[in-house]
Amino acid sequence: METTNARYNVTELRGLACLLLVAYHTVGVPGAGMHVSDDSLYRYLTSSFELIRMPLFTFISGFVYAARPVREGALVVFFSKKVRRLLLPFLIVSTVFYLLQTNAPGSNGTHAPTEMWRIYVFSYAHLWYLQALFAIFAVVAVADSFGLIGRPLPFAAAFALSLVAFVAIDTQANVWSVNEAATLLPHFMLGVAVRRFAGTFGQPRVWALAPLGLAVGLAIHQASLLHLTDMHIGWKSGVALLCGMGGALTLLRVMPSSKVLRTIGGASYAIYLYHTFFSAAVRIVLLRMGWNSDLLVFGTSLATGIAGPMVIEALAVQRPWSRVALVGRA
Repeated sequence: METTNARYNVTELRGLACLLLVAYHTVGVPGAGMHVSDDSLYRYLTSSFELIRMPLFTFISGFVYAARPVREGALVVFFSKKVRRLLLPFLIVSTVFYLLQTNAPGSNGTHAPTEMWRIYVFSYAHLWYLQALFAIFAVVAVADSFGLIGRPLPFAAAFALSLVAFVAIDTQANVWSVNEAATLLPHFMLGVAVRRFAGTFGQPRVWALAPLGLAVGLAIHQASLLHLTDMHIGWKSGVALLCGMGGALTLLRVMPSSKVLRTIGGASYAIYLYHTFFSAAVRIVLLRMGWNSDLLVFGTSLATGIAGPMVIEALAVQRPWSRVALVGRA
């Protein structure tokens, strides 16, 4: 396990994923964020990484989990840690985000549900990922605790089932972000497999397939983005799997060492939780001051969305209660 981890710059990869995430939320979806036009270069660039961004986060989570998987008899301890790490910050950040979104001047309150309780049950803002990731951890941890996916063939069967879930689960209610959990589960499983079966994934021919799949997926996705085809490429598509899995494997292989990305990646969880507070606040202030240059708004919001949460984490870890409540750390 140690040699496998040493071969890859996983923390830098997290840093890259954070940059892609904050850039995406800075630009925003139509009607939110920077309010750029659909044919804007900013929207095109962030949309180009749409099929890589969250699969990459999830792949990394699976890879890291595989270093210390759940063992028989350890489920209670595992879930208690995940409740502290994921669900407690989820409750606190969701509440604060909702109150600001619906009351702060200049925020995008129209994208918030009218009934507050819905933010804790259904997919909400960027915090849906914490629900989905907790669900993914639950499925994989239970399987590991019973020793069901420790060997290659049973794991391959479980991976095949995750692909079935990827295709089949698409509920209208989407309680606890189950749709997104099903969509991202194969990427988590791939991350686990790369670490658990390092001998198989260390073979050159396996790594050669990753950039090939990525290239094919990106070519089709770009054709869609550039309106060269009428095909709509969504998360639940073969193209999405090619981009997500091919991208994660390729980036894991080629990611260089970088002090900047390593610093960002070390604060990835805090950045995920709090980046929207800072990037949105800076955007609102700049626009109210009349500084509406897209480049200025984008660059400043991106930098603040990265640096602000790092400050929050640095302050939060100074006290036991804030360390647990704000960043889920013991």
